[in-house]
Order: sequence, then structure tokens, then C-alpha cells
Amino acid sequence: MGKVRVRYLGYLSEYAGGRELEVEVGGGARVIDVVRLPPDVSPDDLIFLVNGRPAKPSDTVKPGDVVSVMPHISGG
Repeated sequence: MGKVRVRYLGYLSEYAGGRELEVEVGGGARVIDVVRLPPDVSPDDLIFLVNGRPAKPSDTVKPGDVVSVMPHISGG
């Protein structure tokens, strides 16, 4: 057992209760298991990074990892 740091960007930090939270994980934990998402937001509409590298919601995480989650940014 150990902890993963989860960083939330944009409006997600308001829902999660902070910009950075620590989550206790065991073996086999996935990205989607450690993030808090609003019920009306699909993981497909977000960007996930693990230790600064692109990740999928189904990718596994281990103690010491840093997971970042952010909404897609659009503009134009």
C-alpha cells in the first residue's frame, strides 16, 4: 500500500475538493479508480497524465505516481 498524488486542473479541482489530493492505493489500482469525477463528466472527455505522460483511464498506477486530470481545452 502507498499513496498516489492526484492533481486536478480547471473546474475539476472544485468538484474534487482541491487541486491536489493523495489517494491510498493497492496493487492493480487504475487511473479511473483514483480520480474523483463529476457524475455528468465522461472520462472520454478528459485528458489523463501519469508522471507527465499521456495515460488511459484503464492504465494502472502504483504508489509514488502522480496522476493529472484535466478537461480538454478548446478555443479559436
